[in-house]
Amino acid sequence: MKKAVILAVVLSLSLVGAASAARMGPGPSKDPNTGKAYAGSETCKTCHAAQYKDWKNTIHAWMVRPIARGDLKNAKADLTVAGAPRADQYDWAYAIGGWYKEERYTFWDDKGNIIDGEFEYTKPKNHFSLRKNKDGSLSRLDWFNECANCHATGVNYKERTFVEFNIGCESCHGPSADHAKAPKKVKGVVDSTTESCSRCHIRARMKGNLKAFNYPVNYVVNQPQTMMKDVDPEPYTAPGSFWPDQKNANRHRQQYLDWVKGRHSTVSGLTCATCHDPHKGSLDYRTGQLRADPRALCGSCHGEIVANPKKHSGHRYEVASCTSCHLPRTIASGTVSNHTFEAIPPSKSLRYVDAQGKPRMPNSCGYCHTKDSAADLDAKYKVIFKKN
Repeated sequence: MKKAVILAVVLSLSLVGAASAARMGPGPSKDPNTGKAYAGSETCKTCHAAQYKDWKNTIHAWMVRPIARGDLKNAKADLTVAGAPRADQYDWAYAIGGWYKEERYTFWDDKGNIIDGEFEYTKPKNHFSLRKNKDGSLSRLDWFNECANCHATGVNYKERTFVEFNIGCESCHGPSADHAKAPKKVKGVVDSTTESCSRCHIRARMKGNLKAFNYPVNYVVNQPQTMMKDVDPEPYTAPGSFWPDQKNANRHRQQYLDWVKGRHSTVSGLTCATCHDPHKGSLDYRTGQLRADPRALCGSCHGEIVANPKKHSGHRYEVASCTSCHLPRTIASGTVSNHTFEAIPPSKSLRYVDAQGKPRMPNSCGYCHTKDSAADLDAKYKVIFKKN
């Protein structure tokens, strides 16, 4: 009798363990396109301690944070605001984002999958909203299919596995198990192409049989031509993603789609990594992980303009910097800059209006000159830039 009881307890514990193990989580994974194995950022730390330490102080390293039923302490939102999720409401899995724009909350389904649920917190507005489907039902997204590539490292879409949460070393350097085992024999990969960043900073769904995935699955590090393979990017005609000029984004995660619309994309050797350092950042204030002060970065190519900004724009640099005009924060409640680098003229606000004549598109001037109408700004703009 005692043996039967003991056996039943052991069997019960093993079933609990099996159920727990069935939950999606980090583990061994190989690149689905090359078959190469990943090592994980903790392995990289052994030899690259300085870079690891810098990276740990970036938002990339803390995009995803665990939460649980009854425990939402890793959420960054103000949970006292009306409409906030309750700690006991779901079998919570992870909080995502929340550093400066929005935060979402995932939970476990009965199959151990991570589901991106309905709650969304907008930090600038300190506001919660419920995301819903077209039929009015609460949003339920399969986190792996919709989000994993940008929230985890070492994603294998074929096997539904990944190495670690967050944007780790191998998100940019590729599968590095062989390098970790024999660093002198196998050279580490440094992928500083624009496409390396763009596979996350693009809004695009795969085509055909891979349509379930809302991110490029065919990218191979240092092979930029693979990024757009079988990808269907968000159309510029989509009103929920782009302003009416069908050029500048009004939704986050579209920097690449902005970039290709601007002249910077045609400059040889100029990539995201020219201005942004993936290793450097801050958890205390928003830096954009820039390599230097924006004035210095812009001045490296536009020295004459930076030396005499008033001649260029009619403004002293201290009043209106390069980024004030050329990287206006048109996205995510004013938290994310567009990346066409266009100084959006007031004429666009006048051109694209609703039935009541109200502008449907912002302009660069309006972020500072909040009391001026688009017409007044347009008149001043034409004088400064000698536009007829």
